[in-house]
Amino acid sequence: MINTYHNAIRDLISLAVAKSKTGQIIRHTIGTDEINDPTLVAYRTYGNRDDYDVVMVCAGTNAIWQPLPEREIYLPTPSSLIFLKKTHGVFW
Repeated sequence: MINTYHNAIRDLISLAVAKSKTGQIIRHTIGTDEINDPTLVAYRTYGNRDDYDVVMVCAGTNAIWQPLPEREIYLPTPSSLIFLKKTHGVFW
């Protein structure tokens, strides 16, 4: 379930970037204070720290202790994220 959810996030971002559908993605530049804290990026983007896994998927990291790349990443919009969570049964 989680793998299909994470794959759906990757697919959404890839498709939105390829088709230049910027209304479905958020551009976020990882700051120096965020490199070691994906929960901070989630808080600044979505207003909660629970969606840190989305940040990690979009940044290409696999573990919470891996530093995020200090570059721009693309994240799903809050509405797109809610849709993906509902579609894949991911609510915690």
